[in-house]
Parts: sequence; structure tokens; C-alpha cells
Amino acid sequence: MLVLTTGQIAEQIGTDRDRVAYAIRKARVEPVGRAGMVRLFPQSAVGVVRDFLAAKRESRALLSTSRQGGRA
Repeated sequence: MLVLTTGQIAEQIGTDRDRVAYAIRKARVEPVGRAGMVRLFPQSAVGVVRDFLAAKRESRALLSTSRQGGRA
């Protein structure tokens, strides 16, 4: 089984580790193991994190668009 750290997930997605750690927390992705203090996640976590961050970006874009539309 291929396992990944938050840093490796971040590299695959092209973002920083803090965003990945946030997405993992919010999406409640459980680690499949540990190596010392480092949490290890399954390969499937990459898709979960990518989708979570994309949805967050999308909702932020909609929010900023609606705020701009309300200004006179």
C-alpha cells in the first residue's frame, strides 16, 4: 500500500502543507499509519484534498462575486 505524508500530498497537488493539513482536518481524512510523529495517508487522500480545496476556492469565488454585485 502506497502511503503519503502531508508534504507529499502537497507536492502532488501543487500547494503548501498547511492547506493540505487544513483540508485533511476539515474533510476528516484518517491516517492509515504513523512513522514517528508523521501521519501517513492513503493515495486516495490526494483526491479528497484536491476536491476539498477546489470546492473551497469555488465557494470563495462565488462569495466575492456576490459581494461585488451588491455594491453600487
